[in-house]
Amino acid sequence: MARKLDTSASSPRSLSFWLVVAILAIVDALSIAAVPILFAADQKALAFFLIGAAFAMNVVYLVPRTRASRWILPGFIFMALFIIWPVLFTAYVSLTNWATGNILTKGQVIEQLEQVPVATSGDAASGFLNVYDDGTGDLRFLITDPDSGEVFFGEPRDKDADLVEPATAGLEGLEFVDADDDGVPEAIDGYELVPTLGLFSIAERLGELVLDLPNGIATVQTVSQVSIVKSTQRYVYDEAADVLTDTQLGVACVEDEGNFICDGNEVSPGWRVVIGADNFRDALTRPELLTPLIEIFVWNMVFAIGSVGFTFALGLMLALAIQPEKMKGRAFYRSVFIIPYAIPPFISAVVWRGLLNTEFGQVNDLLDNLGVVAIPWLQDPTWAKAAVLIVNLWLGFPYMFLIASGALQSIPQELTEAAVVDGASARQVFWKVTLPLLLVSTAPLLIGSFAFNFNNFVLIFILTQGGPPVIGAPVPYGSTDILISFVFDLAFSSGRGSNFGLASAYTILIFVLVALFSAIGFRASRSLEEVYGD
Repeated sequence: MARKLDTSASSPRSLSFWLVVAILAIVDALSIAAVPILFAADQKALAFFLIGAAFAMNVVYLVPRTRASRWILPGFIFMALFIIWPVLFTAYVSLTNWATGNILTKGQVIEQLEQVPVATSGDAASGFLNVYDDGTGDLRFLITDPDSGEVFFGEPRDKDADLVEPATAGLEGLEFVDADDDGVPEAIDGYELVPTLGLFSIAERLGELVLDLPNGIATVQTVSQVSIVKSTQRYVYDEAADVLTDTQLGVACVEDEGNFICDGNEVSPGWRVVIGADNFRDALTRPELLTPLIEIFVWNMVFAIGSVGFTFALGLMLALAIQPEKMKGRAFYRSVFIIPYAIPPFISAVVWRGLLNTEFGQVNDLLDNLGVVAIPWLQDPTWAKAAVLIVNLWLGFPYMFLIASGALQSIPQELTEAAVVDGASARQVFWKVTLPLLLVSTAPLLIGSFAFNFNNFVLIFILTQGGPPVIGAPVPYGSTDILISFVFDLAFSSGRGSNFGLASAYTILIFVLVALFSAIGFRASRSLEEVYGD
């Protein structure tokens, strides 16, 4: 019996195969180009992840034995990049001193400190100033040192701003026009010389500017004159010995948790370092943080539980109201009840903020027509909390209405009929039969709704911004702040600088709390399934 020859090895590849190869080649090329950039930016972890992801894609899509994994690999890569990586990075930040003043790396701090000048003498020399403008208000200075005859051209900065690139010495390499050959060009690199009369209109602005020179600094004295102070490098770093020296004080600086300490004084800026569990210890033990944390946590629980309870109760009530088949207009009512769900929540929150305005809101106008005194919805702590719950009820009841309607239809009608035959009243049928069976199918969704409302940042931020503020608090927080909005204030908008490390520690604690409450909820729902699941 003749054997059939296997010609699959020599058969031509399909078009789809070469398309996959082309896509992988593009991915590999982009990865090879991105890896050196990530390493240069000190993003080693992201670079290694990119290398691993590219290697996995090549193996899965080109090796026949692993090709079955090609459907799950993209999802795993995106899950790792957008879920696992942010969680791990947040955990890392929570173990560092990452905050205002300690944001840079040590190398970046040393680079900045080495640019700090110190005057070599108390005497200042006078220099000539010429100002240039590109027509948009962007200025450049041309400084002439009358003693040495040197000229410097560069971008000025505000006196309080960080150091910028020092001015260039001379005009070599620059395009300039000096038509009258008087040594003062009429134009340099597209910047036009500002006439004397024009200088007086910007004299106040000029007085706030300085120009960094290669070996000093020039401060504007008049519209045509500057004061030049010669300077040298204040901080010198010995890379071999890992020692920073303050040449002005003549001392070697020591390191202390991400900062150089020179002669007992902390030098700014500092750099980020791992400090262990200090942020968690501060979050749970420092009185100025613990007291607001407890108050915010209690309100957070009330808000989350109240939101789920009120929305579920209203949604279930409406679902029960239109459940009878003999009721007319059921489709119309369903459409009306889900309208709030169809509007983006942040738009609804903005609208409600206007409706609840104490002076001009339509809600208070309506109450005024009924003889009710205007209510300070967003100014009084108690009323603000009530407003948050009312608005969240409006936003959340359509979702609960939909899931309750679906769950009610899944309950066998024979069970309720049997309960009625046994003599149960309508109330007993609801509490003993309908509600337990309803909770079996909706419990996971209620747990998810609790987790969502526990971190419902958008509503709090747009409607009340956490306010009204608690006066006299050691740290800024408001009466309607929940944990996630409190963390946002710590990280970005506290007015006292950002503290990303402490905010990340709180984020990890919130993650643990939500996970714990969810586990308790699922255990309770499992008990319901064991009793009513059959």
